[in-house]
Amino acid sequence: MMTNSEFVKGQKHFLLGEYGRSISDFAEALALGMEPKQVHLPLGLAHLKNGDFTEAVKDFSNALDVDEKSGRAFFLRGIAYFNNGEVERAAEDFSRSIRLNKERGEAYVARSLAMKGLNRMAEAESDMKTALFLAGVEVESFIREYCISPAMYKLAMSLFDLTKEPWSTELREKWLAREH
Repeated sequence: MMTNSEFVKGQKHFLLGEYGRSISDFAEALALGMEPKQVHLPLGLAHLKNGDFTEAVKDFSNALDVDEKSGRAFFLRGIAYFNNGEVERAAEDFSRSIRLNKERGEAYVARSLAMKGLNRMAEAESDMKTALFLAGVEVESFIREYCISPAMYKLAMSLFDLTKEPWSTELREKWLAREH
């Protein structure tokens, strides 16, 4: 089936870090009639990794139209909102993700960042304590995976107060400027 092959190509390109190509493949899979429920989440993730935060929000919203109880889609849409500078909306989505899965440590870390960004320090501290209690969230991996925009990256670095940055400024700028 042609649709399935486009989706598989999209997954392959995503895993290779070729997010622009992945986006094209996923969009083609949708155009050829593949079930939207299967495509919108990975398409949104490809947009997110590509730095297309507005498009990522649209795809995660489409995924939520199909499954309104997807804690992962709320979390990822919150990440896209946050990277796009929409901190209040991000915090709302992180809260929704947590309501759907109280064990999602990464959502507590993300909401902690949002609370710090909103100057709600007591809530930021409480969420970070919960995330640490739940364990399973490695700070440097979280930063590399989800803090795509420079503003979110700086906020994360200030919150975690790491003595050694996981990426140098030069490496981060090179990664952000890479060809999509």
